[in-house]
Amino acid sequence: MRMRVIVALAAVVAAAAVAGVVYATRQDPAQPHTICKRPSPLLVAGVRSPHIAEVRAAFAGGAGDAARALEALADRYPHDPVVQYNDGAALECAGYLTEAAVAFRRAKEAGRDTEYEVRADNFLHLQFFGPGYPPFEYAGNDRLLIQGQLEQRRFHQRTAERLYARAARLHPDDPEAQVAAAVGRFDMDDLSASFSRLGPLVKRFPRSQSVRFHLGLLLSWTGQRVLAEREFRAARALGPATRLGREADAFLRGLANGGSGRTKR
Repeated sequence: MRMRVIVALAAVVAAAAVAGVVYATRQDPAQPHTICKRPSPLLVAGVRSPHIAEVRAAFAGGAGDAARALEALADRYPHDPVVQYNDGAALECAGYLTEAAVAFRRAKEAGRDTEYEVRADNFLHLQFFGPGYPPFEYAGNDRLLIQGQLEQRRFHQRTAERLYARAARLHPDDPEAQVAAAVGRFDMDDLSASFSRLGPLVKRFPRSQSVRFHLGLLLSWTGQRVLAEREFRAARALGPATRLGREADAFLRGLANGGSGRTKR
């Protein structure tokens, strides 16, 4: 009888110890925290989708309702940028950041050459500046470069890239065209696409203010402050009274104040 009591007490103690360890070491899954309560859908003119009405309806409620309403739709239509981007936006607002990143990744691919591609890339790389991509700054008369600028402002980055590349092929010794081709390749998933082209232009065109300015612009956009300041100072020194010289100075003042250096457009 004594032995039985000892064994029973030992079992109780062991069970209590196990329960205590489990309680002390358990890890409850982190609960999402709503970031924005009433998100609005992004419906880009010219981007077709048979599911626009469903996307609108999903956003009639709050962020959580929108995320739940779009979940099944996003699974069925992974190549619809309207569905994928807005699913990502709803998930991000509802606090489901991992799931939102998956949706934004799909939206970037499916929405190539549309605003959805650029906006999704901004969400996927919040460590960089946005919204949008760094623009090519140009005040000349080349038709292709002007057209590329207009396309870039419409978030048609891939169309702009093709126009800039064509101008670069036609004018291999024009630093503006070569800079435009480098800026047009900008992609937050692959920064080398632009920097590998833009960096060597500093040696090739050492007196080009455009080269220095745009290198500084891309460095600033991607958070490389010290290097950006160096390039903006070089751009300003090449012509402080020019448009790019004044913009470089504005960026430097912004960086000195602890900001990104970007100015409102």
